[in-house]
Amino acid sequence: MGICFFMVFLCFRQRSLLEARTLGLLMLSIAWWSLFYALELLSYDLESMRLLNKISYPGIMSVSVFYFLFSMALVDKRDWFGWKRIVMLFIVPIAVLIAMWTNEQHWLFYSLSELDQTSAFPLQRLVHGPLFWVAMSYNYFLLLSGIVAVFRKYIRSTGLYKGQLRIILLGTVFPILVNINYLFDFVDIGYLDLTPFAFTVAGVFAAAGVFRYRLFDIRPVARETVIERLPDGIVILDDGGRIVDLNPMACKMLGIDASDAIGNSFQEVFGDIESLVSFFTSGSEKRELNVRERVIEIRQSPIYSNKGKIRGHIALLTDITERKQVEDALRQSEERLALAVKGGNVGLWDFNIDKGELSINDRYYQIMGYPGGDSLISFQKWKEFVHPEDLLPSLEEMERCYNGEKDYFDIEYRMLSKSGEWVWVHDRGEAAERDKNGKAKRILGTHIDISPTKQIEEALRESQERYRKLATTDMLTGVMNRYSLSELLRAEMERSRRYGSPLSLLMYDLDNLKMINDNYGHLAGDEALKITCSYVQSSIRSCDYLGRWGGDEFLVLVTNTDLEGAIKMAEKLRSGLYEKEHKDFGKLSISIGVSTLHKDESDFDALLRRADIALYESKRKGKNRVTSYD
Repeated sequence: MGICFFMVFLCFRQRSLLEARTLGLLMLSIAWWSLFYALELLSYDLESMRLLNKISYPGIMSVSVFYFLFSMALVDKRDWFGWKRIVMLFIVPIAVLIAMWTNEQHWLFYSLSELDQTSAFPLQRLVHGPLFWVAMSYNYFLLLSGIVAVFRKYIRSTGLYKGQLRIILLGTVFPILVNINYLFDFVDIGYLDLTPFAFTVAGVFAAAGVFRYRLFDIRPVARETVIERLPDGIVILDDGGRIVDLNPMACKMLGIDASDAIGNSFQEVFGDIESLVSFFTSGSEKRELNVRERVIEIRQSPIYSNKGKIRGHIALLTDITERKQVEDALRQSEERLALAVKGGNVGLWDFNIDKGELSINDRYYQIMGYPGGDSLISFQKWKEFVHPEDLLPSLEEMERCYNGEKDYFDIEYRMLSKSGEWVWVHDRGEAAERDKNGKAKRILGTHIDISPTKQIEEALRESQERYRKLATTDMLTGVMNRYSLSELLRAEMERSRRYGSPLSLLMYDLDNLKMINDNYGHLAGDEALKITCSYVQSSIRSCDYLGRWGGDEFLVLVTNTDLEGAIKMAEKLRSGLYEKEHKDFGKLSISIGVSTLHKDESDFDALLRRADIALYESKRKGKNRVTSYD
């Protein structure tokens, strides 16, 4: 019974999950049944036993209903949770309760109820009437329906979730066997009904499913670690067009608040974004939209039930603004290149090696900014136009073609233009004539201005660098993100173990951030986080590292510093920040937890836990303080 009440407590702590709510109600029914049957066993007179038996029956008749609903939640048949179906499920239990509570007027539920004193303690001897068997038939129909549904789900499942379902099925079989024995007396135990206590054992199995297999934590953890932190936005709609979920990135992209959006139709929530409403209304699979001065690529896919019915849609939003800018720049470059090639717009040259003369066309001159010039220039004159850093590598490639090592050469180099700027060009040359020794006598080639392409390459390199920074940096505060911190923690921990140097960790978060968000808005909260990070970053040593661990929690990795030194640093950071006054929201304060790495630790999990415990203590004791935990 105590286990059942404990399970009720655990389940209602996670009451946002449908599975947790139904399991909690199931455990509450079992606890109710067990409690009043135990009191019945402690009674010595028949009237008290009858009264307690009547009180226990709401729990008895609710067990099968809540087990069935729990099973439907596990197998994701959410249509059973409409109020009409739930009322329908309770019609028979209510009728049974009325029949049972009025049994003394008709004796159709129990045809006999008398006191049996042949056992070690008095028991109520009951002879079951026809209405009792109607109640049992209904209970077993619901129980078996739930078991079949879970078993079918178990057959189709794999991995950890299969283990969870196995535990639930095993836990259900035991009380059913005990109840069947009580009803048909296969093993003589007198008039003692052990079914409620057997269901308590089932509660132990359910607890094993929760604590050993983390029954309700799998999907929430997956959501937190994947969906919540995706760099792309996620919007989930039900089959009626209502928003049932969306992640923080989608809120940021679309400028909405999750609490205002969930439960409302997309027409209401996105009413001021006509292109988005049009996309969802049209049923398109993919489209590029201009939303709040950004280019968003949105793709949606239907969500199917196990029976192949569409239950809703999931939309993925990707910010492609920077990519579109690069694509536009590249397209413009290609257009310029096409115009350059069109109509003989490519520089041509003919190098006569014996004479040392280079014959070039007007486009060759135009690339360097000259309207035209002599059609023949000396090879020495050509070398004067080439950038000193590029001359030797270019001559080496040309030498290989001249010697016969290669049939052609491709070189990129810079040439001095009329304006004094260096222009990037691409030359491709091929030997047109060779002497009997295989030496080139004449080389023909093309000369193309590739400065726009080089600019695009530079833009791409810069873009790649920005993407690299985005992958390792927290977008809001500019400090390292969790991935970077994890890698750094491993490296510094290995270095600490190798050289025996101390390594400490500060974990802090900004006090009263929710109050700032509520009073001044989320932009002010973001600004407070940035101010705090800027101050901490400027106050720590160059050999220490600051990063965002998650939410409003930040870590400072303090190298070559023991616990005492780390505490001093933490206190300096805390007091220094609190001394500053900010015009928008007054003083800012942080609570800090401090810990240091133990010599026998092989990973940083324990270090993080200690720092987290210390931070919690700082919060609990009133915030704006430093607490250590060694």
